[in-house]
Amino acid sequence: MVPDHVILTLHEVPGLGPRKVRAILNTYPEVTSWTDLLGRNLARVEGISSTLIERLKSADRDMGRRILDKTHDLKARYIHYWHDDYPPLLKELYDAPVGLYVRGAGSMKGDFLGIVGTRQPTAYGRKHARTLAHDVIATGLGIVSGFARGIDSIAHRAALETGGLTIAVLGCGVDVIYPVENRKLYQTLLEHGLSVSEYPPGTKPDGHHFPRRNRIISGLSLGVLVVEAGIGSGALITAYHANDNGRVVYALPGPVDSAKSAGCHELIQDGAKLVGRVEDILAELPSPYAAPPGQQLDLLRDLPGPERDILEYMDGDPVVVDQIAEDLNRDISELLSVLLHLEMKGLVIQTAGKRFSRA
Repeated sequence: MVPDHVILTLHEVPGLGPRKVRAILNTYPEVTSWTDLLGRNLARVEGISSTLIERLKSADRDMGRRILDKTHDLKARYIHYWHDDYPPLLKELYDAPVGLYVRGAGSMKGDFLGIVGTRQPTAYGRKHARTLAHDVIATGLGIVSGFARGIDSIAHRAALETGGLTIAVLGCGVDVIYPVENRKLYQTLLEHGLSVSEYPPGTKPDGHHFPRRNRIISGLSLGVLVVEAGIGSGALITAYHANDNGRVVYALPGPVDSAKSAGCHELIQDGAKLVGRVEDILAELPSPYAAPPGQQLDLLRDLPGPERDILEYMDGDPVVVDQIAEDLNRDISELLSVLLHLEMKGLVIQTAGKRFSRA
């Protein structure tokens, strides 16, 4: 196995992204030192140009050792792509990180859901983020997020409150607290969860780091839930990564006139799963998280009368809303409100022409 300090030095050479580092080490997996590496025929490695070879020759060969020493001083670990503890799900990314700096008492073993969203949530977003996070933890899933202000921090806190697993994926070093107001949360996270980063200790937060870290959030997760995100929100980048990586994308709908929910509504229009409760999340996941057959029908007993009446009415093909109103003798505006609640709970599906059917 190539020594950690060689992998770390390679990772810090400008122009060598994760795929090129992996290409080098997959070509020469028996390298024992930096000198040994430079003695290899690097020109035969796909994607390695003469310019990159010159950069390798002029690189600070002791950089990896210094980074490794600093990592150990923090009681952190470096887990590279070829390590047994590297998450298998993360390896599915075409640009999976060469390695992760991992700090904390938690674990990456287990299954996780990503929860992300706006840094400035409304009361609606805060409430549903916390409730859904609590419910997700109760199923046995852990929570991955980006430790940003707002929805990310709410999701981490909810996981820690209930004793669940949580991983914070940082856009800085694992010894840098950002945002600074999360200092207390970060300490609690280190005691019970994990912080991970592909950036060495001491790396300050930088604008281009955060879109990159978003792919790791999705890569560690079975699916990603977006709770409040405006058009152009960074949370949508995580959702796009999740979609590209074959993960399930979920979105919490909000008021139609809320700019903070516009991105979620766009995701739903593009095929994201509409989420109103944790069962909507579990329905898309494999065993053991998927709800047993019949569980959703049992839940109908606890619905308010108007909602239960509508679901009992629906037993076949989609029905136009005017027909439902006529058959049930309901006011259209009130009926649409009830149907919206049922849709948010994942119990009703709306199709073209305002037709509704039981999910």
